[in-house]
Amino acid sequence: MTTTDSLIAAIDITDNRSVAVSLEGKNILICKANGEYYAVDNQCTHQRTELTKGRIRNCYLSCPLHGVRFDLRTGKPLGELTRVALKTYPVSVADDGNLHLELD
Repeated sequence: MTTTDSLIAAIDITDNRSVAVSLEGKNILICKANGEYYAVDNQCTHQRTELTKGRIRNCYLSCPLHGVRFDLRTGKPLGELTRVALKTYPVSVADDGNLHLELD
């Protein structure tokens, strides 16, 4: 795996918020929920819409188009609209205070 600096300061993302980034050709959504950071593909597996404006509650991200909810920890969807999970990426806070992702 390649570790890539996302160039986003961890303090710039507050709880229940997200920031979209493009890294190595991938559209990734970095989210913060319950004090933890998560990174997932920024595209709903139901109808391929971006998840950027989706609501985050209790480690779940809702698609802004049809409300499909995804568990930020695993990418697993809830409900009947899709069974395809979001790809997740390991994210950590580096010593410099920036978020780092592991991309494969």
